[in-house]
Amino acid sequence: MIFTPLSRRLGCSRSIFRVFQRNISYVERVRFLQKLKAEDRSCLDYLPDGKFLVYSRSKPLLRVDKANTDNALVWLSYSEIMQYYPQVITSSVLVDIFDDGTPRYGVQVGSLPTAVQDQLESDTEANFCDLRAALFMVTWQEAHILSRANCIIMWNKNNAFCGKCGAPTQRNAAGYTRKCTSCEMTHYPSSSPVGIVVVTDPDHQNMVLVRQPRHPPGMYSCVAGFSDVGESLEETVRREVAEEVGIEVSAVRYAASQHWPFPGSLMAGCYAIAEKQELSIDQSELQDARWFSREEIGTALQRIDRNPLLRLRGNPSGELFIPPPGAIAYHLISHWMKGTPIQDIYQQIY
Repeated sequence: MIFTPLSRRLGCSRSIFRVFQRNISYVERVRFLQKLKAEDRSCLDYLPDGKFLVYSRSKPLLRVDKANTDNALVWLSYSEIMQYYPQVITSSVLVDIFDDGTPRYGVQVGSLPTAVQDQLESDTEANFCDLRAALFMVTWQEAHILSRANCIIMWNKNNAFCGKCGAPTQRNAAGYTRKCTSCEMTHYPSSSPVGIVVVTDPDHQNMVLVRQPRHPPGMYSCVAGFSDVGESLEETVRREVAEEVGIEVSAVRYAASQHWPFPGSLMAGCYAIAEKQELSIDQSELQDARWFSREEIGTALQRIDRNPLLRLRGNPSGELFIPPPGAIAYHLISHWMKGTPIQDIYQQIY
């Protein structure tokens, strides 16, 4: 598409911008978001009213000293981001609509000179942080925002050419579609489904946790794996448990989900039951897997609650800990400890 210069549009009429004076309903937000996704003119016209989440090579701008608070993410106004990155007009992607109706966008500024990026960090008293680390330094809701924005940005970067004919593609203003300039096929971003599961014994006194080679010392998490084409979520969970730890589960029940940006997954959190029995570990996938008692899980939860940075640094003593609150595994495990009814977990964590 050809982008009309913003100044020309603004010169015609500034009255098209609607500023909400109140928090708007979920339905209003969804419909407004859909309007901006579908209408290039509207999406671009609302840019000056927007807030911008900034990335440099997939590293979000974060106030580290405000970690785990609502003030950790840095949202720049249109005038502020334009001082550093005028290309925001044609390269930002739509992320969501805030409670008060403010459109929020994401933008990648990795092409800027290092000196400009350093100035941006200095002016905002923030730092570009590794995304994996950042997900554990923000609230649960903000982790979803970080994940979503980065995935939309990276999807546009990685789909500059048509997967059908190889010709260049052209994005729409919101960054949610790319149309081939030759065969005219329209491409859309998507997520890969992953089943992640807490496996417990019938008495709910023991849980299976697994350790992958890339995990820091001491960390164990839930069995997880990508869905195969044509599988249901329940089939994915049963197969992954069988493959990784060699046992058969029953009573697979869905609880809640989370988007995860590595590489761009929808993590569907579940619970399943299996008789406590010896595990047969797939050594090509896992470094270790064990049954842990309720007491051991409780201690592991306390350990990560006291020090979420264990996820990054590991535990030199090797004592058990689990993923921190930025990961759905934490919520599945902690609500098992609390005895929260499965049907209530979604409301508890969102």
